Amino acid sequence: MLKVSIAPDGREFPLPTEQDNEQERKVLLQITQEQRAKGRKIVAVQGLGFVGCVMASVVADATDKDGNPIYYVHGHQRASKRSYWKVPIINSGVPPVSSSDPEVPQIFHRTVVEKKNFRATSEDSVYSLVDVVVVDIQLDATKPAFGEAEKGYCDITAFREGIRMLGQHINPECLVLVETTVPPGTCQKVVKPILEEEFTKRGIDITQNPPLVAHSYERVMPGSKYVSSIRDFWRVFSGVNPRSIELCREFLSNVLDVENYPLTQLDNTNASELAKTMENSYRATNIALTLEWARFAEQIGVDIFKVRDAIRKRKGTHDNLLRPSLGVGGYCLTKDPVLANWAMGALFEVPGMLSMAINSVNINDTMPLHTIDLIKREIPDVRNLRITVLGVSYLENVGDTRHSPSKTLVEFLRKDLSHVRAHDPYVEHWDELEEVTVEKDLPAILEGSEVVIFAVGHDQYKNLEPKEVVDMCKTRPLIIDCSNFLDDVKINKYKGLGCKVRGVGKGHIV
Repeated sequence: MLKVSIAPDGREFPLPTEQDNEQERKVLLQITQEQRAKGRKIVAVQGLGFVGCVMASVVADATDKDGNPIYYVHGHQRASKRSYWKVPIINSGVPPVSSSDPEVPQIFHRTVVEKKNFRATSEDSVYSLVDVVVVDIQLDATKPAFGEAEKGYCDITAFREGIRMLGQHINPECLVLVETTVPPGTCQKVVKPILEEEFTKRGIDITQNPPLVAHSYERVMPGSKYVSSIRDFWRVFSGVNPRSIELCREFLSNVLDVENYPLTQLDNTNASELAKTMENSYRATNIALTLEWARFAEQIGVDIFKVRDAIRKRKGTHDNLLRPSLGVGGYCLTKDPVLANWAMGALFEVPGMLSMAINSVNINDTMPLHTIDLIKREIPDVRNLRITVLGVSYLENVGDTRHSPSKTLVEFLRKDLSHVRAHDPYVEHWDELEEVTVEKDLPAILEGSEVVIFAVGHDQYKNLEPKEVVDMCKTRPLIIDCSNFLDDVKINKYKGLGCKVRGVGKGHIV
């Protein structure tokens, strides 16, 4: 039976056979030889997810002072049913991710089709051909109990396997640059020992040829400035030895805009890894603080967003105050505090806990339940209630659903026996909640709705006029604003049309 990988749009791509793999190995060798003859170095990006695929295109787009490509890039994605489809999609010049950033499709077409210096593959032997491997393997935190992040841990089994594969193939002169967000201590205590073990098995003298390992975390925002957030942003980096640091600095300087966004070198990879997890723990804590105050504001008739705007006018000290919302999603803020907390004991055997960071994760994870409380204040019995959720991604104008708070919202509403429908213009298939179909026909999904939840701030939703929504619903629905997506003018228009409106942190609505 033919094994296939199914893309989010439903297209099926056959998984490669051993004969296909043999032919691919010949193609990879030929391409590499041709590119080296042009004086280019060869890079492999391990993992073509939301970060890896765009990072690979940015590396391929890097040019020297004469405008010539510096690198040829092999993007590597495992030949699994779930993700192999990315290989043929990318090789057609099309990005495997949906984004509002117009530069995403442009840079893929430019590097794959025009320059022809970026190509995807699932063949593991590609790592034996490269000078640099950029590791972008997804590494997640497991939280076994809802709202109890202190019980969370990091299963690094798949990450270990990916690093072990590198150790079995790469040349000892190859730099392994870890960009995956990892628990502090990972490069020193996980990556380096695995590479040393595999090098030794291959007869490589690790005294003469120690593994070259560096860490530099990205700060990707997969929205309207998706590509720029990788290329045009400050980077922190370090390495396990001087040669690793030297090669890492050279690579990042070739790929990123370091003239306007200078690199910051830290003393060691432990420091670089800690910087990423602490950075996102700070943001998670900042948001958790605003969520607590949003609940308070609701009880005393205050609009927390107007208060926030007033506070943020104090530039330099308070203008980074974040906003309350449905909750916190995405790959970083939901897990990074857990990774660091786990590393304290598992990798460093340090007693204690990162209490403030972990408590922030718990507040943020459970925040979608507050939106349900807002509904129940107006409609206590939500059984059989027809509810439409507008937005299932975790961020406006992107199709990334990883750890989206909409998932928690929908799951708990369904447990309460509500009839929940979901719409999102950027999401083809909700991988994390497969039993829920993400609809595209907005008028059809809104028809008959008794509650409309503005969960995500996609431009399409923000541009809707209240009369449009009410006409499509053919009811007078309860409107729930999860993060100041509706200004007071629109709120009053909804009320004038006979709708009740409630919102997170919007205590001023009467």
